[in-house]
Amino acid sequence: MDFLRDSPFIAFLAAFFAALCITPLVRALAWRAGALAQPDARRTHAAPTAQWGGLAIFIAVAFAALLWRQPALSDFRQLALSSTPADVQAVRQTVHLSTVFFGCGFLMLLLGMADDRFEFKPHWKFLGQILIVILLWSGGVKIQTLPFSSGTQPLSDGLSLLFTLIWVLGLTNAINFIDGVDGLASGIAAIGAASLSCIEAGKAPWAAAVAASISGASLGFLRYNFPPAKIFLGDAGSLLIGFWLAVVALTAASKTAAATTLLLPMMVLGVPLFDTLWAITRRALAGKPIWRADRGHLHHRLLARGYTAKRVLLVLYSVSILLGVMAVALTKLRG
Repeated sequence: MDFLRDSPFIAFLAAFFAALCITPLVRALAWRAGALAQPDARRTHAAPTAQWGGLAIFIAVAFAALLWRQPALSDFRQLALSSTPADVQAVRQTVHLSTVFFGCGFLMLLLGMADDRFEFKPHWKFLGQILIVILLWSGGVKIQTLPFSSGTQPLSDGLSLLFTLIWVLGLTNAINFIDGVDGLASGIAAIGAASLSCIEAGKAPWAAAVAASISGASLGFLRYNFPPAKIFLGDAGSLLIGFWLAVVALTAASKTAAATTLLLPMMVLGVPLFDTLWAITRRALAGKPIWRADRGHLHHRLLARGYTAKRVLLVLYSVSILLGVMAVALTKLRG
């Protein structure tokens, strides 16, 4: 029973069933609040569709955190009576990390929900993301050594903040950019988070459990987001999921050298990261603002070649699964 209680699989199941139950309620709330995605030339749906799917994801992951083994008041009493100072400190670090994770995640959710409802200018939305990442960095979740090195070269505060901003903002917006076909972002997030959970299982229990809960919540939400979607992630969901996956990778990296750990999430989330890098390059070469939306993303190109929405999902899901399996295999072989 201890194994089951400590297993990330419990977090996955809890978040999955919570998302299945809460998503219809969030959909109704989005309709009442007017948080709807209207059809346009870039989107693939033909009728107004509810957004704010990120709210369902947030609630589902928070619910999973309550069920998965977390320090409770009784745990603190037991630690105070019989454990070493190192054990007490470890529990406090976990509580602090969870507070930063959910606190900053909630701010990112609110930013996305407000954008879904009122459609901010891109630069204001990006500024909000920067402020949230600075708050995350101030909370201790940061890149502390030079990336893609042996992990022995500590960074100054300025460089640490810069690299943390690049990593978190890059991954946050990568999920946002690829959210252009029903079920694409939520499905890839479920695959990527499950792969991260497998990679961190046994090494970073907190990261493994949180990644599993993100995967379960995304998969449960996919039940309503699969074509034809009844509700979209919206910026509330795509920004939240991308931000949380970036944070999970950083917390895992803090246990080892950032060089080796950050490479694996880059492989796991290769589809959205490649699509984002290509979009930035394409727009820069064309002399256009990098935040200006277009129909040059991977999913748009596949649709233009005559692929149906479900076939696009099959292709990109398959690539994501392959990359995830490769990353997990490399982790096991690295030993």
